[in-house]
Amino acid sequence: MNYKILLIVFVILPFGMIGQELDVYVSAHPDDWQLFMNPNAHKSLQSGGKVIFLHTTAGDAGQGLGFNSYFKAREEGSLRAIRFLVNILKQKGQDAFELQEVTHQINGHYLNRMTFGTAVIYFLRLPDGNYQGPGYEIHANKSLEKFYKNEVRNLHAIDSSTIYKNGDDFLRTLESLIEMEQKMKGPLRLHIAETDSIRNPEDHSDHRYSSHFMQKLSKRFKNVELYLYEEYASSKKPLNIFNDDFLISAGTWGATASGLSDMNHNSTWDEGHNVWIGRQYFRVIRPLDD
Repeated sequence: MNYKILLIVFVILPFGMIGQELDVYVSAHPDDWQLFMNPNAHKSLQSGGKVIFLHTTAGDAGQGLGFNSYFKAREEGSLRAIRFLVNILKQKGQDAFELQEVTHQINGHYLNRMTFGTAVIYFLRLPDGNYQGPGYEIHANKSLEKFYKNEVRNLHAIDSSTIYKNGDDFLRTLESLIEMEQKMKGPLRLHIAETDSIRNPEDHSDHRYSSHFMQKLSKRFKNVELYLYEEYASSKKPLNIFNDDFLISAGTWGATASGLSDMNHNSTWDEGHNVWIGRQYFRVIRPLDD
């Protein structure tokens, strides 16, 4: 009697090898994501997956390392906001998180990587490009906009930690950074500024060109969604965040403002900034969509 033997092999991948979702919040300045991309940032952290906060420019407003380290005060505001959002999700009895910092060499560039809970924070500290992108004299009038358009080369971090030779060098660094963080390929969500000038008019040059770089980068990955946020212009739109989400929006901004005031700078808890609390407008597209 002949028997046919059917061998069925089940391959079980360890949980850590399954593709994980990754959210990347791209903030041109250290106080952008809190106003324009929240409470989505809170919801991303709430999901339990890794969330990257990638700050492209130092937001130094042409002060460089001076003016009582204005850029560091803005960074402190972002760090406080991230700690606030992570800590409110901490389970009762869970050990307190500590802010960890290590330096990684990524595509030949030394970048500081901070972690707090499931949040990962990078401050690239590129020069603030000024509202319309002309740059500032202290940074040889360089800006992300000019760098993207190949009008300037050798864009330096204001703390002299690294120099990007050209736009492709910068893109390859961002690509390597995401590959390092993502490990196994999974869904990737990039939260960036809306670059359609009809939907998002009169936005800051640094906002727009941080987004343009990330949109270029998105084409190097699969299974990507782009969350495109209306920014300055959203202040004129109706409130659309309510109840607990409104409290999250306000609390996150309050934590941000405290970072500046504690470091001897004017608090941004004011009428000019608070107008964005409770407003979040965005659309979701795939990279190949129009």
